[in-house]
Amino acid sequence: MISRFAPLLLAIGMLAACSADDPLEGTTPPARQFTDLEHQDFAEKQFAVYDPAEGTNKYVYKFNAQLDRYVLIPLVDAYTYITPRFLRTRVSNFFANIGEITNFTNSVLQASPGKAGTTLGRFVVNSTVGLLGTFEVASEMGLERQQEDFGQTLGVWGAGPGPYVVLPFFGPSNVRDATGTIIDLATFSLIVPNHIEDETAYKVAFYGMQPLDMRYKNKFRYFESGTPFEYEFVRYINTNARSLQIEQ
Repeated sequence: MISRFAPLLLAIGMLAACSADDPLEGTTPPARQFTDLEHQDFAEKQFAVYDPAEGTNKYVYKFNAQLDRYVLIPLVDAYTYITPRFLRTRVSNFFANIGEITNFTNSVLQASPGKAGTTLGRFVVNSTVGLLGTFEVASEMGLERQQEDFGQTLGVWGAGPGPYVVLPFFGPSNVRDATGTIIDLATFSLIVPNHIEDETAYKVAFYGMQPLDMRYKNKFRYFESGTPFEYEFVRYINTNARSLQIEQ
């Protein structure tokens, strides 16, 4: 559309230039010139995030990318190929329902009775009518999922994110959220009875199927973002997404 009017715009610009002795007279020159950016790291300026361990984080990022490429994605592809979509959905729903335990405890810790009540209602409905959470019934009843974790809880009570970090396997995070992840895992482990944790079925489900399901649901693929600044872009997006989650 713009190209159709390019000749007209060019003509108007030429007439305006001819009608003034000095087209820049009375104007304030820009504080920065384009040439000022020639020798600067544009990505760092554009997506600035506190990342003092950037060298190590980039190494871990590349490690995660290789783990993803040679282990996780082939497993996801095989899982997708041999498992019908209906069954994959049931598996995802089951683990999402188990995750309501973490959502509930953190809603309580955030002193948010509304979120806690909704989460408890979801867990009860999906665990009973939804057949152990394999069917998502609660959403159809207007009980929307509340995504809460201990990193968000710390943020709600004023804890800053701290330096950006990239965790092996888990990916982008920061000191606050990494601490929250450890606390959530420890809390969940305390809730689950010891005799259940020792069962083979439990170990297969939570150390095999759950990580596989998590990667299956995440559509992100390393080095397919289309930007040469993928590390900086992912860092920026993750940091701001977490900020928005805490502000909700």
